[in-house]
This record gives sequence, C-alpha cells and structure tokens, in this order.
Amino acid sequence: MIIRPCDVEATSTEPNAEVIEIGAYDIRDGHLYTTGYHTFVKPAAPIPATSSAVHHLTDADVAEAPAWNVAWRKLVELDPEYDGEELVFAAHFAEYERQFFDPLIKARWIDTWKCAHRQWPDLDGHKLQELRYSLRLLDHPAAMPALAMPPHRALPDAYLCGFLVLELLKHQPVETLIQWSDEPAVFTKFDFGKFNGQPLSAADDGFLDWMLGKDFSEDWKWNIKREIERRATAKRREALDLLMPAIAGAATVLDLENWYHGSGPYLAKHGILIGSDEYQSLIQACAARKKVLVEGGQPQFGAAS
Repeated sequence: MIIRPCDVEATSTEPNAEVIEIGAYDIRDGHLYTTGYHTFVKPAAPIPATSSAVHHLTDADVAEAPAWNVAWRKLVELDPEYDGEELVFAAHFAEYERQFFDPLIKARWIDTWKCAHRQWPDLDGHKLQELRYSLRLLDHPAAMPALAMPPHRALPDAYLCGFLVLELLKHQPVETLIQWSDEPAVFTKFDFGKFNGQPLSAADDGFLDWMLGKDFSEDWKWNIKREIERRATAKRREALDLLMPAIAGAATVLDLENWYHGSGPYLAKHGILIGSDEYQSLIQACAARKKVLVEGGQPQFGAAS
C-alpha cells in the first residue's frame, strides 16, 4: 500500500470551483518521501481576488499550466516498480479534494481532519496548521520544515499532511483511519457561537433544535442528532432508575395493575415507548414481581376481629 497525501488549491470553495494547483507526496513503508508531485492547473475562468488573497496564486502563475483534464492524471500514476500496489489518498478535510477526484478515480481515502478529531478530541483546534504546532509534527527527525512553507499552498500542505498521517499511524492502523474517514466527523465541543469551546452537553435543547433547522454541515447535524439521542437515553435511564425500585417494592398485584394503567403519560414524557428496550425491561420487572406475589408474597388482609 502507498499512502499519497495530497492537497489542491482552487478558485473558491463553491461547488463550481476549479482546481488551480495540485501537490502530493508518497508514504511507503512508514516513510514520507520528499520527491513530491506538483503542478499548476489552468482554470477556464479567471482566479478571483478573494481566492488569491488566501493562496496568493494569480492568473499569471497558471497561464502556461495544463488544463484539469490533463493535470489530474499525474496524481494517480505509480512508478513501475510499485505497479499493482493499492494507492490510498490522504487529505486534510478530504471532502474538499474528493469533490474533484471522486468522479475520476476509485480509491480509499484517509481524512486527517476527521481522524484528528477522533484521536485528539480535546485539542483547541483541528485545522492543519493548528495541528502542526499542537502535535509538533515537524519535530519528526525526518522533517524538513522548509518544505511545509508557505501554508495554503498545495505542495507544502500535502507535505504537512503527510507528517500528520505518520503521527496518526503511531496510534491507529491504517484500516481504522480509513474507517473513521468514511464515517461522520465526531465533535466533542463547539468551535463557534455562544457555546464556543464548550462541550456539546452545554447547549440547551432549543439551541440544538435551532442548529438542525439551519444550514450546518452534515457532520454537525449528525453530531447534534447524536447529542439529542444521548440526552434522550439519559432521560430514559433516569426514569428507569426510579421505576424499577417502585416495581420491586409493590406490595400487591393490584398495586402493579394500578401502576401499569396509570403510567402511560409518565412513560411517554420520558420517551419510554411500547416496544422499546426500556419498556420491555419494565414489563419483565412487573411480570417477575407479580410471580413472586402470586406465589405467596402478597399480604393477606382478613376481616377485622
């Protein structure tokens, strides 16, 4: 297997963006090779000034570059000696790169942004340059920090992404990284708004409902739904913790019957619905207590003497 960290710069972040630069390196046998691949790409439309302000590439830089339909092919080439090996791509926030490459190539990906969220959830930030310093990526004995400069350019960012891959591989096998990359990103805290820096549990229910109705990413919506379900599960468990001792302490079968017939609103309020695991636990507890009472555990009330 060859892991190929890559990065692209484009005319914008919009769906109609065009690639203007490609950079990539190879990781083989746990080593990041410094012979990278780089090319500019000539877009059909001029590069907007707002885009140039990020990566400082202009129309003059790409004037003699190949078109996208030629430039992308180099990214999937392998040296003849490695022909037949699987080529796995890696990128930081790979969704961005994949919008350009998925229609053209079939490959597995490592999204180092998603993986970093899983491996180091408590870091202050998970952007590539933030991880560079928080994880001291370029302190690696083989690192050449000059190759990671300037940021927001394809080849330097691909180089830095390569060392992030190497750091992740110290903690997880490659198959786990690929699996994490295929799943939604897992967030443990907010990085925006009034709850910035606080765990998802700090937000009130209304804020979570508000987020679901807004144009947040699918990753964020998945995490919000997960937090809502976590709260619902906790609420059901809290209700069970109160109900189970009451059932176990029922003195008569009539007490159980009265509880059952009057419990509907309380169960519904706490999300314990007919057919759910929690509901089945309650029914089983009732059946077990009834059996004990019927077999002689009920108090016998005789006529007053």
